[in-house]
Amino acid sequence: MKKYTTFFVCCLITLITAASVHAQFTGPGAQQAQAVTVSQANTLANKTPVILTGTIVQANGREKYTFRDSTGEIIIEIERKAWQGISVGPSDTVEISGKVEKELFRKRRIEVKTIRIL
Repeated sequence: MKKYTTFFVCCLITLITAASVHAQFTGPGAQQAQAVTVSQANTLANKTPVILTGTIVQANGREKYTFRDSTGEIIIEIERKAWQGISVGPSDTVEISGKVEKELFRKRRIEVKTIRIL
């Protein structure tokens, strides 16, 4: 019985470790996030990875915020885990990375994966 318990614990540790490691292909054909402006992001296709630099000027409720740079504004969606404990105000310049989300009959928005203060 002790052998099975030890085996189970080893398997569990292996699964947890493997799940936390995330690799990404970066060769030909892979979509790399590109630094864009808000006006450029408003023309990009759905699921396009992007990096934007600007300010978060307003909270719109339910994880949605208004993001602004010198070319315009766009709605961004930031889940709790993406904040990573940082606090951001309207005067803070931030860099966000994520992907363009465009659903039928809705305006484009950015689904934020990471955010950092510059």
